[in-house]
Amino acid sequence: MTRRRMIAVLAVGMAAGLVGTTSARAANWADALFAERSHHFGPVPRGAKVKHEFVLVNKLAEPVTILNLRPSCGCTSGKASASTVNPGESAVVEAQMDTRNFLGEKATILFATLVTASGREAEVRLHVTSHILADIVLNPGAIDFGTVVKGQAATQTLTIDRINGANWKFERMISASRAITAQLVETKRDATGAVSYRLEVGIKPDAPAGPIRDEIRLLSNDRETRSIPVMVSGWVRGDLSASPSLLTLGEVASAEGKQGKFIIRASQPFAITGVEGAGDGFSIVPPDGAKKAMHILTVAYKPEEGTTRGDLRRIFRVSTDIPGEPPLDLTATLHVAP
Repeated sequence: MTRRRMIAVLAVGMAAGLVGTTSARAANWADALFAERSHHFGPVPRGAKVKHEFVLVNKLAEPVTILNLRPSCGCTSGKASASTVNPGESAVVEAQMDTRNFLGEKATILFATLVTASGREAEVRLHVTSHILADIVLNPGAIDFGTVVKGQAATQTLTIDRINGANWKFERMISASRAITAQLVETKRDATGAVSYRLEVGIKPDAPAGPIRDEIRLLSNDRETRSIPVMVSGWVRGDLSASPSLLTLGEVASAEGKQGKFIIRASQPFAITGVEGAGDGFSIVPPDGAKKAMHILTVAYKPEEGTTRGDLRRIFRVSTDIPGEPPLDLTATLHVAP
């Protein structure tokens, strides 16, 4: 190899190494914000929906925006508890896996795109894995109440079926929720070893308004599948309601920005005592403080006051003077053109 060619090869190698080091460094700052980046659910019944919460702690000196969550498989989905995380604060990125169409070991990735206020962008890979059993089936895979009016009782049922489980049985249930009730009944046990249970879950009439995101754990006498998780979700709607529930502002391509309105109603006159969520280009027209059964809340966004581009999602928390009524969370989405 000639001297000139050797120098060229070394230069290319050094450049490639520099790019690799820069890319690794770019990813490392984002990876370091998560205490863990992988989770194995262990053995789970076929059909079950399982979830895991990855905790992001912003250790930087500037805000971090969770720009996008993208799964590698249609069986996986993700959601974040906040879109923007300020220095010293934390957020939860929930990865959920639906096991209906798979058997055996199944691994997927939830890609989380993060961007800092100064414009640094990186992608974090959050790995989730399940060992999906063929002999235990949940139908449906989770309990979902949808929206329930506060004060009204509601029930949902699922079944758990097992083959070749002659001596298999559930011994007890565990749930930390005070908003739900659960009853487990054995409905079948025959000579072939087939066993079936019915799980009936209800929402208590005195359940507080707000989201229900719980997990019931069914503990069996089988050491290999000692614990079977059953996800329970729903929303107890209080006196407050908002229209639309999701405000889509569309694409922002000019300095004028965009604005939209939420209509907030209740069965009695009330005053809005505070609204959280302004900043980073988002602004809110201050409520007038008057008591009335309907309020209009105007939300606006101006790109020159914001620090990020792409798909943005913002949650506004509205507090009122209605006794016992929790804050109402309103979500606005938009796309900021480069």
